[in-house]
Amino acid sequence: MLEERPILQVRGIRKRFGDRHALKGVSLELYPQEVLGIVGGSGSGKTTLLRILHLEEEAEGEYFLNVPGLEGRNLLALDRYQVPEVRRWLAMVYQDPSRGLRMDFASLTSVVEPLILKGERLYEALVAQGLEALELADFPLERAGSPPKELSQGQRQRVQIAKALAKKPLVILLDEPTTGLDLLVQATFLDTLRTLKRRLGLSMILVSHDLSVIRTVADRIVVLYEGEVVEEGLADQVLEDPQHPFTQELVGAKL
Repeated sequence: MLEERPILQVRGIRKRFGDRHALKGVSLELYPQEVLGIVGGSGSGKTTLLRILHLEEEAEGEYFLNVPGLEGRNLLALDRYQVPEVRRWLAMVYQDPSRGLRMDFASLTSVVEPLILKGERLYEALVAQGLEALELADFPLERAGSPPKELSQGQRQRVQIAKALAKKPLVILLDEPTTGLDLLVQATFLDTLRTLKRRLGLSMILVSHDLSVIRTVADRIVVLYEGEVVEEGLADQVLEDPQHPFTQELVGAKL
């Protein structure tokens, strides 16, 4: 199912906050049209890893994207002014929507912001592309003019998804996107992710503390524990035959 060459690859990622080692030599790959689930408890380093992949945090190690102009370049060694060149290929969906959206402006404004930054200035084109992205995210178009502060948490996350889709990225990074959603809203949101992967051939990295969320959409699973990868493999393999005690505990809790 997976293509041989990864689209994203990290090797030996290390991150410290003072005396605390948040990540201790993490390595992983993401392949085209794959959803990689990263699961771990509080303090495991999963959100820190995602922020590093989005170049919001500095770290030690190697990070590569297999995209034109960036092949073979360690993204962690780039100058900060080169970050926008990398982020054109990446989109981030935050656990807290206020980090990714303009909460007081129309939802459509947040969605088209990446298009404006890319140079699109024609109003009709911005609206058309923004509405298309919102429709792909299963967002009710009649609420496109509503600011995110007036929306439900589930609708805010769909606006974030639409903003990500408007960029036409190669990789979408999702940090605990179902936190605070009730079970029905969570199920429909995850169904949207599955549909987008199938329809658009997207690659995603989905971070969660909840194994039931990861198992719903992930092709492969990486388990983080205290800043280290303690288990990884195909989703069915990890779920049906967990090897590490922490993974066994997670799987057992969901049986």
